[in-house]
Amino acid sequence: MRPVFEAARYPEYGPVYPFAFSNDCEGSPKEGATVRFAWDESGLYVSAELEDSCLIQQNREDQQLHYQTGDVLELFVKPLHAPYKWEMYATPFGNKTTLFFPEWPSELTPEQALNEHDFQCLEVTSIEFSKPWKNNRVEAQPRCRSLRSLLLGIPKALSEYLRSKGWKARMFVPASQLTALGAGWGEGTKWTVFCGRYNYNSEDLSDPELSMAPALSATDYHLIEEYALLDLKGDPK
Repeated sequence: MRPVFEAARYPEYGPVYPFAFSNDCEGSPKEGATVRFAWDESGLYVSAELEDSCLIQQNREDQQLHYQTGDVLELFVKPLHAPYKWEMYATPFGNKTTLFFPEWPSELTPEQALNEHDFQCLEVTSIEFSKPWKNNRVEAQPRCRSLRSLLLGIPKALSEYLRSKGWKARMFVPASQLTALGAGWGEGTKWTVFCGRYNYNSEDLSDPELSMAPALSATDYHLIEEYALLDLKGDPK
């Protein structure tokens, strides 16, 4: 049975949904994340908070395959009874990307899905946040290349590094995009959503931590039959 994610009527947001490893993996992510959803007639709103001891993204441009170059939040949106889906990205530095697959499984390469569509209306804002270190997060610090410069005796960089604890992202997908191919949008319409994350802690981009909401049966972000149903809540009574 699919999980259900509630989206509150904007400007309110629905419940907090935590990221986890896929169900075939043991343990929990070293750096957690949460996501919440909202909606109104103008579109879908997504708000995520991601713990991250080392922000890495080597590509600071839009419309890129950002999972290849650093930290990224991925949002997948698909009508329940239609074959197509969108795959959208937000980076810690506010860059955005939209891929479109007319059907899934797809014969398109990621590069084709990136470039062969006209959906360019995604809005993204990202900010860093600071929190005190937690002991169970400290072990990841030496892997960050930025720490190397700190060890060379740059006090200011050290201070900035110790304050950098994560990032928040907000994404807005306009209804004009969601309904462009005939799907309805609003209370009672049937949509599915999924969020995935690439969390790198090394500048050589080795061994990213992959977490997700909801947890899928395997670490494959394209298991569309396991995406969560999106429940678009109406106005509070």
